[in-house]
Amino acid sequence: MKICNKIFLGLASSLLLFTACSDFEDVNINPNAVGEENVQVGHLLNKSIIEAQQNPHISERMFVLLWKRAARFDRASGFTLGADNDSWNTDYFSTGYGVGWLNYVNQAINLGEKRASLPGVAEYEANILQMSRIWRAYMLTELADNFGPIPMLNKYDGTVSPYESVETIYDFVLAELTDAVAKIDQEIDMSPVQGADNVIDPFYNSKMEMWIKYANSLRLRCAMRLSVVAPDKAKKEFEAAAATGQYITILTETAQVAEKSGWNALTGVMSRPWSPQPLSVTMNNLMIGLGGVDFQVPAKIASEVNVKDAMEYLGVRYDKHFPTTTNDPAAGYFFDALPEKIDPRATVLYNIPGFDDGSVYSSNVSLIDTATLLDPSDPKKRFKTLDVAYTWNTWVAGKWDKKGNLTSELTGASGTYPSLSKVYRGDTNKRVWFGPWETYFLLAEAATYGWNVSGTAKSNYEAGISVNFEYHGISQFLGDYLSSKDYNRIGTSVAFDHKTEAVSHEISYVDGYTNAEKTAMYTYPKNSIYLNGAYNNDALTKIITQKYLAQNPWLPLEAWSDHRRLGLPFFENQAVEIDYNPTAYEVPLTRATSKETKLEFYPKRLRYPSIMETNNKTSFDAAMTLLGGDNSTLNTLWWSKKSN
Repeated sequence: MKICNKIFLGLASSLLLFTACSDFEDVNINPNAVGEENVQVGHLLNKSIIEAQQNPHISERMFVLLWKRAARFDRASGFTLGADNDSWNTDYFSTGYGVGWLNYVNQAINLGEKRASLPGVAEYEANILQMSRIWRAYMLTELADNFGPIPMLNKYDGTVSPYESVETIYDFVLAELTDAVAKIDQEIDMSPVQGADNVIDPFYNSKMEMWIKYANSLRLRCAMRLSVVAPDKAKKEFEAAAATGQYITILTETAQVAEKSGWNALTGVMSRPWSPQPLSVTMNNLMIGLGGVDFQVPAKIASEVNVKDAMEYLGVRYDKHFPTTTNDPAAGYFFDALPEKIDPRATVLYNIPGFDDGSVYSSNVSLIDTATLLDPSDPKKRFKTLDVAYTWNTWVAGKWDKKGNLTSELTGASGTYPSLSKVYRGDTNKRVWFGPWETYFLLAEAATYGWNVSGTAKSNYEAGISVNFEYHGISQFLGDYLSSKDYNRIGTSVAFDHKTEAVSHEISYVDGYTNAEKTAMYTYPKNSIYLNGAYNNDALTKIITQKYLAQNPWLPLEAWSDHRRLGLPFFENQAVEIDYNPTAYEVPLTRATSKETKLEFYPKRLRYPSIMETNNKTSFDAAMTLLGGDNSTLNTLWWSKKSN
């Protein structure tokens, strides 16, 4: 018995009712029961794009609790430990959500191809067909990059679409993007589907030159995805896309969709009030010290704030309270100040704990001034009360065991962490799908491999940073930032030509139990899944570090994909006060291995929903054969990095 939902689909002035089940099987049923003459291809494309913005139900689960955690954009456990959620996967892998979004655009293409040769069909439909093919190419990669093999094309002819390998999907997508661009006719008048009353394209209002640029930027992204598994093909496809010279390079060309208030597909993708989305350790370690720019302390609190050099002072050590079973180089400390130097995007993206500035501070976050630590020898007693206002802290998530109880007032409250700015928490922004910075960082990466692209690795790298700074309104810091040789906590600097590797150095701290001032050796982490850990400051590490920071917060799926492909940037292990349980789909971290860096310590994919194996065993078995291995979050995708 299949568990199904009823989905109402608005097409033109008609309502279609069709059945949606938790697998691809039923999307082969022809939905156009009202008659194809009453269905507009553009409305089907619009339906797919709008619904893919993710309503609050699915965005909280997929975008925030799975993708952002997988990318280490937010501090959290859950999927960072390898454990996904079957009910969330079931929702997303259904015709109510992800599969449905692909279903709609497949309908658009099927109908557009069928109507192409009919008399009286509007000329502009030829371009809408190509727009649909471009958008379908994206949707195929979104689903494949999450799960692995999927069915690609549904023709509604009564046959069941077979599952295709990830390799086949990427071959198809690259060819499809190339052909769709070639068939766009920029001379066709698109005005009948433009303007306030007739818009069918929330990205570009049917401006075909923009769709060409979007398609070519997608080609760059998809070609680069193959850089590890099929470098020759990646090079060929990338160079062909780059040679067009037509791709997204400025902010006005950004592929983005305006968000709107309410509870609908256009509601802000990060807007849920109960999810503060606090700063992660990964993000914090990359930002602190990077770029040599002073922490931008608001004038209102300048006289009250304590600022300290976080690269010379680690804070107050509470190793009986904070876990050190991690390879986070700053584990075990409470930083009792604001860091003197930090990437200038930090204070745009995150609030300062304890301070409501009316701009970045979000009502989703509590204003907290103090938090109590309990006594390790008697957890019923108070040990110390910490001043948390105007401090800058975050700690690895994971399994804290008894230490979690000792610190719950500190670590369990949203107001003690820098948390995501309200700029991104409301419904007045535009969700970014492809920003110009990504194009530049892709070109920079390609140049490091010696591929034939315009510009140098350095010029594209700096252009990517520049346009992202412009996006955030902080271009005044760009010159100093680009020339900075200051290291962050990972040992990476900004200046592209500065390749000297950071070395261990003495750093001061305060013992939280004796109040004694002490020193320790600060050792930069060894990212052994990238070039055996030999480099933290080479060209590619710089490029991907900057790409990662630029993608925050809109493109966590891409950031996760880069890490799966390259092992960059450095992701620290979550706390392991108790060994993890691989039988529960957790990564195989143990206390003994907590300081190591291994590929198997990071989830690689989402599992197919359990209902798929129960209800569609034939399809499930076919998918698993193409995937190889079992239905585990640790099973690598075809394009992923396979071993250290």
